[in-house]
Amino acid sequence: MKTFFLCALGCPRRGIDSQKIFNYLETNGYSFTEDYRHAKLIVISTCAFVKDRENQSIQALNYYRDNCHDNSKIVVAGCLSKISPDMIEDYKDIDFLSPRELDHFDDLIGADIKFRDIPEPNKIYSHPLFYDFAAIEPQRMKPKLNVRLDSEYDRDDLFTIRLARGCLGNCSYCAIKFAAGTLESKPIGEILLEFKKGLSQGHRLFTLIAGDTGCYGIDIGTSVVELLSDIFKIDGAYKLIIKEFNAQWLIKYQSELETLLTTNFDKIDYIIVPVQSASDKILRLMQRPYKIENVKSCLRSLKNNIPQLNITTHIMAGFPGETEEDFQKSVDFIREFAFPYVDIYGYEDRPRTQASKLEGKIPQEVIDRRIKKLRKAQEDILAKNARSY
Repeated sequence: MKTFFLCALGCPRRGIDSQKIFNYLETNGYSFTEDYRHAKLIVISTCAFVKDRENQSIQALNYYRDNCHDNSKIVVAGCLSKISPDMIEDYKDIDFLSPRELDHFDDLIGADIKFRDIPEPNKIYSHPLFYDFAAIEPQRMKPKLNVRLDSEYDRDDLFTIRLARGCLGNCSYCAIKFAAGTLESKPIGEILLEFKKGLSQGHRLFTLIAGDTGCYGIDIGTSVVELLSDIFKIDGAYKLIIKEFNAQWLIKYQSELETLLTTNFDKIDYIIVPVQSASDKILRLMQRPYKIENVKSCLRSLKNNIPQLNITTHIMAGFPGETEEDFQKSVDFIREFAFPYVDIYGYEDRPRTQASKLEGKIPQEVIDRRIKKLRKAQEDILAKNARSY
């Protein structure tokens, strides 16, 4: 009997890949086992966005290699091999497939049904994770969905649609681009078919996901504005979660977007607009192609005209060269716009990135202190909002 075990450690985008691998293997006659010791094939979906995730991925790889059945085959998917390619030399007996190489699975398992012919998964379930590096036990995990932020809809109803792979950005701190590659948008017609399928199945909460949803369509002669316009023409009681909408596209499409969102704000659950820093100097070093005043202008206009619209953001603390003045601008930015959620994290060198070669590295204790201050500012906002109800 062909059995497989899948350990998933990646981000939501890699979660889509993991689910597709899962579906692909079942379609090709494999049966999932919760006990990796009984698996003929072990797939480890890795992450290396930050060092902790890279270490966890390598620890998982070492554990399963050292403790699996002698006849088990191990395949490592995800970003690890492209972000840290030097580590492959230590694992010559293992196959590594980056996110753009997953169709090579066909040769590895002698597939009857090709990977490219497996439909994009829209229901993304949690798979076993690698928590206990010393003595992991088989995890008896019922599938469930990974989501965040409150909504009037049941999060188990979430229907995920991948708009594109890769992005057009060249952020100096990001190593994901080595694995994810440049923008490859899905045709609007395919996205609309997936959306209508979700509606017909009774789903009401839809996540639109990509490396950067804002640049969707540029490579195929369309735009995210055209896509959203077509989606909003579809009748139904649904809401959209729009992830990773880079601020540069918010600026580029401001007028058209604001018109669309004003008319259809009741169909938006929330939008993530990663800004990263409120200092123009730091944005320039990050190679984020926008000025903070332009971002603020867009956000103020949206907040004034559509106060019901939920916009969240990402803020990075401690980028090389970030002074206290630069940092304070980010604190003030959070306070001014009172986001319902802010993803706050510290800068970290990643292999082969341009930022890793910059001077002016910030000591870790300073980064930690700045993270705490940003979180305190966000907590104060949430507490104030709670008192106002």
